[in-house]
Amino acid sequence: MTFKVLIIEDNHSFIDSLKVMLRDLPLDFNHAFRYSDAVALIDKHGIFHNRQAIDPVTGAAAEVSAAIEAAQTGKRRQHAHEPKLYNDGGVFLIIVEQNTESSMKGTDFIAHAVRKYPALSEGDFILLTHRIEQVPARNYNFPVLEKPLRAPQIRQIVQQKIKQAQDTIEMQVRAAEQKQEKAEKAPAAAKTPRKGLRDLLKINRAPEAEKTPAEEKKPAKKKTAKKSAPAAKKAKPK
Repeated sequence: MTFKVLIIEDNHSFIDSLKVMLRDLPLDFNHAFRYSDAVALIDKHGIFHNRQAIDPVTGAAAEVSAAIEAAQTGKRRQHAHEPKLYNDGGVFLIIVEQNTESSMKGTDFIAHAVRKYPALSEGDFILLTHRIEQVPARNYNFPVLEKPLRAPQIRQIVQQKIKQAQDTIEMQVRAAEQKQEKAEKAPAAAKTPRKGLRDLLKINRAPEAEKTPAEEKKPAKKKTAKKSAPAAKKAKPK
């Protein structure tokens, strides 16, 4: 898996040098000369880290509970996919030059980007500057590196971030595998078939079907007028 790195820098030569320093790492480079171009790229690709996703262990436990309940009651819940803790192809790391634009500094852009994109944190940035003493003093959660860069220094930082991302991915894969294993081991209860309209009609008709032929109704006969009894023969006169 490759991780997308966004470089915000207006010096073409420095961008090429930075790519050479990190060339053997699993990175996919994008660059922007202005902060506005960087925002457009972030909007296009999204953010790699999905910090709004639920905890994978909690999510797996909830899925297992739902599977056990479904096996016991015979009722299935609508399947809900567990949200990933990462987004494939999203921006993984942003390397920012402090003085790319005169109207906005790199530290200002980082603060703006973190507010604009909830999935971003200060730890997703590396700030570069020619004069580190001109960077406002503050307890930043991102490294500040002074130019000219030393390859081992920036490589170590980027490798640590890659390792953290790979650990996140492996953690979610393990959680998904554990969820699958527990779901397969869940007791399978006998499912009672749901009674539909046809079944109800059969139940209502059952008493009639169980009657013996003798109890069945005979076809009604047409009523015929009864013949009056023949009048008694009159006595013959003597």
